[in-house]
Amino acid sequence: MKKTIALAAVAAIAGTAMAQDTLVIDVSGFNSWGFQGAGSNEILNVLVGAGANITNIAWDVNLTTFDISWADENTMGFAGNSVVVSPAAGDAFTVFNANYAGNTGANITLGADGILDIEFYEQGFDDVAGGIDSTYEAGSTVTLSGSGFVPTPGSLAVLGLGGLVAGRRRR
Repeated sequence: MKKTIALAAVAAIAGTAMAQDTLVIDVSGFNSWGFQGAGSNEILNVLVGAGANITNIAWDVNLTTFDISWADENTMGFAGNSVVVSPAAGDAFTVFNANYAGNTGANITLGADGILDIEFYEQGFDDVAGGIDSTYEAGSTVTLSGSGFVPTPGSLAVLGLGGLVAGRRRR
């Protein structure tokens, strides 16, 4: 029994090391309302890990704009706007469920709380004053890469069970 518990602990620790590189965040349903810092903007706070270092931000999003808002006005600001991503840069027209994918390098080191804030806002023009300018449709994701990420509880549980199965002795 002690051997099984020890193997499960080793498997959990190994899982922690493996799960620290990448975090996929579902941003489906988030909306852009106004300029950066506007009280109506939606902000997503994500627990990444205390002192985590984010080196790359990738996106694969489906964007819809409203009224006369253009796609290239939609913006995501990471960590207090230290990294700014405009997924549809250059598309100065309205869109319906248009897909945009790309990535950018980042150098974000999180503080002791390990929280990354992502603000969704408009840049250049706020065409729908007091209303939603754009929205991220179903299947929209942002992927963070780096080190020091906290593993999800589900990945630890699966790896722990794998360690139990692997360490089980045949009798």
